[in-house]
Amino acid sequence: MKIRRFEIVSVDLPLNEGYRIANQTIAFARNVLVRAESDDGVSGFGGAAPANNEGGESDESCRAALEGPLRELALGAEVPADPSELADRALRVAADSPAARAAFDIALWDLAARKAGIPLVRFWGGKPKPLPTSVTIGVCGVAETLDAAQRWVAQGFRIIKLKIGENVALDTERLCKLREGLGPDLLLRVDGNQGYSLADARTLLRDTAELDLEMLEQPLDARDLDGMCTLRGESRVPIVADEAAGTIEECAEIVARGAADGINIKLMKCGGPSAARIIHDHAHAAGLSLMLGCNDETRISIAAAAHLALAMPGLRYADLDGHMDLVRDPASGGFEVHDGCLHVGEQPGLGVEAVF
Repeated sequence: MKIRRFEIVSVDLPLNEGYRIANQTIAFARNVLVRAESDDGVSGFGGAAPANNEGGESDESCRAALEGPLRELALGAEVPADPSELADRALRVAADSPAARAAFDIALWDLAARKAGIPLVRFWGGKPKPLPTSVTIGVCGVAETLDAAQRWVAQGFRIIKLKIGENVALDTERLCKLREGLGPDLLLRVDGNQGYSLADARTLLRDTAELDLEMLEQPLDARDLDGMCTLRGESRVPIVADEAAGTIEECAEIVARGAADGINIKLMKCGGPSAARIIHDHAHAAGLSLMLGCNDETRISIAAAAHLALAMPGLRYADLDGHMDLVRDPASGGFEVHDGCLHVGEQPGLGVEAVF
């Protein structure tokens, strides 16, 4: 059975509420969706969310890779039982387009699991179960932070990820007020998005020492692995690498240098589930904790990350809220959200549908 069609469409996705991370405001996203269809009419879906701030891949270069070398690679290929080999070939022809490769890879894994008649999580050896996820609050004032957190908690979420990195004194105040207002049971994780100096990160950790932070994500510049090593050695709060840990090679360097306690794997950074599984296996064997994160994405790629998270024994953190603020989502199905958890179903593959 061969792949007979490989369709591509770009979708503009305004957000209900824009948000700010360190030195950047985000109010809009563009995703590129793909559908790989086999001779017998079964389709697998994939999605790309390039996010220019990570790796330099633009919306235009992402789509060009999918319309050019990746479509050429897909058309006429046998539907693979294990898409990893095609993912390796995709890396050779589209090395600078990880989000495009992620969409390609997700679609082929979805197609393979649909052909097998089982959900993708079971195809990977896991099983469906509730997956707790954090929800993200951008850089903002104290009152806005508390209001947003209270709204999320009212919906059943118990893990808040706070964006920080522009003003350490304000960040500390926001965290203190959150803990004071919402109590000890709320899990608080923070994400610096490279906004801090080493001195700032030390100050934050010192001044929030009593707040029981769950982890601190990418506080320093992605190129400052020396600083990450130093901070990790001093911190009682786990340090998680994000922007510093994109490719398989970058993640291997983090492991080798001991620059983080954990790695935030994003399908859009590494090139899809095939690469993510390699990163997981290496980092998990070395004792690091793994996180599955996301950009602003449709249900297609969020579902892929959720299925993968449930099949990863080394998973410690999930941050899969990228679909929640979309004004509209061109995809449906894949999972439901209840009481702060993603619930994938028993439908074959990802269980998603999209019309294009």
